[in-house]
Amino acid sequence: MKKLFVLIVLIAGIVWGAEAQSKEITFEQTKEWKKVLKKAKKEKKLIFIDCYTSWCGPCKMLSSQVFTREDVGNQFNADFVNVKYDMEKDADGVMLKDKFEVKAFPTLVFVDPNTQQVVHKMVGAGSAEWLMEGGKIAKDPQNNLSGLTKRYEAGERTTDLLSRYLTALSSAYMQEKQGAVAAEYLNALSDDEIVTKDNWELIKKNVSDPLSKPIRQVIANIGRFYEVAGKEVVDYKLENSIKGAVAEIMYWRSGNGEFNEARNAELVKLLQSLDYAFIPGALAGLYTAEYVRKGDYKGMLNSMREAFKYNVFRNGEDQMYFQNNIEALTGCDDKALVQEGIDWIDTRCAQTKDYFAKANLMNSKARLLTKNGDTLGADKAKMEEEKYNKEGEKRSGGKAVRAIRMN
Repeated sequence: MKKLFVLIVLIAGIVWGAEAQSKEITFEQTKEWKKVLKKAKKEKKLIFIDCYTSWCGPCKMLSSQVFTREDVGNQFNADFVNVKYDMEKDADGVMLKDKFEVKAFPTLVFVDPNTQQVVHKMVGAGSAEWLMEGGKIAKDPQNNLSGLTKRYEAGERTTDLLSRYLTALSSAYMQEKQGAVAAEYLNALSDDEIVTKDNWELIKKNVSDPLSKPIRQVIANIGRFYEVAGKEVVDYKLENSIKGAVAEIMYWRSGNGEFNEARNAELVKLLQSLDYAFIPGALAGLYTAEYVRKGDYKGMLNSMREAFKYNVFRNGEDQMYFQNNIEALTGCDDKALVQEGIDWIDTRCAQTKDYFAKANLMNSKARLLTKNGDTLGADKAKMEEEKYNKEGEKRSGGKAVRAIRMN
């Protein structure tokens, strides 16, 4: 009798231990897609696939901090057959990467085993709550990505449907489709129809081109949109949209494809009609960029001097403007003009207090010195760059991130 009792206790301990260890997402041991399909069909569950790579930091974060949560494990073990694939190393992972159009990592895919079609997709990493909510949506045939697509293609156009669908497309990183869906709906609206809180939310989240009809309607009805969404929010959206379009033109260089002159002219015309504090700086960027495209480096330098003379920049925008344009001199064959740029860099560096900005200026100086054939001077500039970076890190306690260079 004692032996029987001990045996029961041991068995219970083993079962309890197994349950204790499985309080996280339990992923299938097999990497054979056919076996995963067979199990999912038998259990009548969707398949949850963690599409990862060995070098992906956010993938590791999900594995260590989100998939290990007990509440996440309880939900996903009950609702899905879970499997992980290294999309670059596992044989079936490489196959599924193409099959399910996985283009970024991490990508989390929910698949119907009967059709082998994706019903929902989430790209990127988030919190446990984010993942759990995504799992609930994946199980909802009306509101997962597949269900919303079917509803949209069947002609449904309610604001609720559009909001859900655009959110799902954004989550799946289907940017082209997201833009097309938003444009189809918003472009059909009159000025009176578009000025609503719901439509503003669609514009804010899905439209970025200042030359698009929806953004132009916001500008044309700015007072009414202020009432709907608030002046600060609307102005912030317009500023970011315009600056994004200006940056695309400012950073364009030959080799980046054909330049769209008509779009440039239209953007200049739009900016000339607006009265915001950031507009003069944006226009200066467009005017100077035209000299760069034409290879008129003397005109470029004169345009830059004009912009600085009238102090058209704010919030540190002058640094990016200066550096982007001065580095265009690497395409200039006039050594005197290149030297002019080098001398100007030294002047700005002496006036600049931020050490990371100084480092970036020295990087630009090294490029121009190399262009003029002064390799020794270029090496000295690189040493200065490193010195300024170290000083910047020292003064910031090693916490600062070096400025992103737009090359």
